[in-house]
Amino acid sequence: MDSTLFQAASPTILIVEDDAELRDLIAVTLRQAGYDVVLAPDGSAEAALDLISALEFDGLCCEARLPGPVDGWEVGTTFSFVSPHKLTVYASAALSEPPGRLRNGIFLRKPFALERLVRIFDAGTAAARARRLWA
Repeated sequence: MDSTLFQAASPTILIVEDDAELRDLIAVTLRQAGYDVVLAPDGSAEAALDLISALEFDGLCCEARLPGPVDGWEVGTTFSFVSPHKLTVYASAALSEPPGRLRNGIFLRKPFALERLVRIFDAGTAAARARRLWA
């Protein structure tokens, strides 16, 4: 019997980051760790909201202070309502801490170790997988 039939698909993370170099670095790191990655075009919050409503993601990595009328907090809040048991990682160099309690979220102050981001998503996706198994 082919064992590949029983392998789960790789978890998919949506990345919303307006710094193109950092966005690409996060994407490469997560891909190397075994994740599928979808990038919001140009780190656009509006594009991210469209993606969240159209596709299913296992996690979100989002810059908290995105330019434009919609910020990363709103993107993360929308994600947490659409996918209430999935992890959001907010990041910012401009803020030292989140503005309040985060629903299924973790805040990282930039710069942060990319290995830390991988460990956070590993733990978050494992917890979500366990919840599905025991539900």
